[in-house]
Amino acid sequence: MEKKKLSRKELKYYAKMAAESYVDDPVHVYATKSEKLRKKFLYHFMLERLSTSNREDVIFEDEEKMGICIWRDAHNDYTMFDFMLCPNWVFLCVYNISLIKTLRVFSNLDNKIFEKNTLLISPVFVDKAHQGKGIATRLIKQGIEELVPQGYKLGLETQNPENVPFYEKLGFKTLEYKFFENVGIHNYYMVYDGEEKE
Repeated sequence: MEKKKLSRKELKYYAKMAAESYVDDPVHVYATKSEKLRKKFLYHFMLERLSTSNREDVIFEDEEKMGICIWRDAHNDYTMFDFMLCPNWVFLCVYNISLIKTLRVFSNLDNKIFEKNTLLISPVFVDKAHQGKGIATRLIKQGIEELVPQGYKLGLETQNPENVPFYEKLGFKTLEYKFFENVGIHNYYMVYDGEEKE
C-alpha cells in the first residue's frame, strides 16, 4: 500500500487543528490543567506525533482538509529515537511536566491486547468548526473499506467514555476496558467486527 505523505506545512496545519480538537480530551485535561497552556503543549505534541506518523502510518485526509484519520500498527512501539527525528522535539522540553504526565497515562496502555496485523485509529480529528458533519465517520469508513479487504484487523483505544457509542455505531466493540485509578483515566480497547449499530 502506498502511504500518503504530508508536507511540513500540512503537518503544522493539522497539529494546530488537533490542538483545538483534543483540548477537552481526558488525558490532556489531566496532564495540563490550564487550557491556554494545554493548547500550546498539544500543538507541539501533535506536530511530533503526526511527523512520526508521516513516516510510518496510513493516513486518510478529508478532501477539503477539514479532518484526518491515521491508522498505525498496534504493535509498533514508538521509541525516543522516533520522536527525536521530529524537528520540534526540543520545544516539548518547555512543557516537561505536561509531557511527563501525558506519557505516564499512555505508558499504561497495553497494545498487546490487540492481535498481530491490527491497525489502530491513532488519531482521528476534525476541525472544530466542522464537527458534527460526518467527516470523522466518512474518514473512518474509508479506512475500513480500504484496509479490511487487504487483510488488516482494525481497532482503537479511547479514553473518553462519550466516544464509545460513536465507535459502536461504526461497527467497533469493546474488547477490554481498564480504569487507571492512579490517574483517573478510563481506557476502552475496541476492535472492528463489522456489526454497525443503529
